Formats: sequence, structure tokens, C-alpha cells
Amino acid sequence: MSTSQALIENRRLRVLQSLHEVGDGRMGEPVLLRVLRLEGCPTDFDVLRADLDWLEHQSCIRIEKLPTETPGDVVWVAVLTATGSRVVDGVQRINGVARSPIR
Repeated sequence: MSTSQALIENRRLRVLQSLHEVGDGRMGEPVLLRVLRLEGCPTDFDVLRADLDWLEHQSCIRIEKLPTETPGDVVWVAVLTATGSRVVDGVQRINGVARSPIR
């Protein structure tokens, strides 16, 4: 596995873990981006949206698109699904997401 692929898989796992750590399993992309950066996951807005879109296609999250004060603009809110929770707990494996240690 290449270094870049390992970073991508780790970042996707960290997204799921961050959602798992909050009470309702929901987090807006601005906060999620900040959390990832603070934890040393190199990312930007476009990369995060690509990861969120990919995770939604794997049924790990659901994306809610909420309007902002700017016409035509939306903020994405990632919502952890049961599949995503199982990945975080280490009982389900998704290719493209780093393995989580079994809790």
C-alpha cells in the first residue's frame, strides 16, 4: 500500500471515529475539517467532501445538506450510520477505510 493510500484510509477512519465520539453521531463539515486538521490529518475542504461522498456511498454515513445564509450554498452534515459504527467498533471491514482496533 502506498503512503498516500494509507493517509486516505486513516483520514476516513478518523472521520468515522469523530462522528462516533459525539453524542448524536452528527457533525457539520466545518467542525469536522477543524477536528481532522487538529489531529494531524492533512486535508482541505474539497478532500473532506470527497471523503464524505465516498463514505456515504459505502453506507458508513448519511449526508444532510442544509442551506446557509448565502443563496445557493449548503453545509454538509455527516451522520454516522450503523455500518459506520460497526467499522469504528472494528467488527466490520470496508476496503478503503483503515482498520479500527476491536474495542
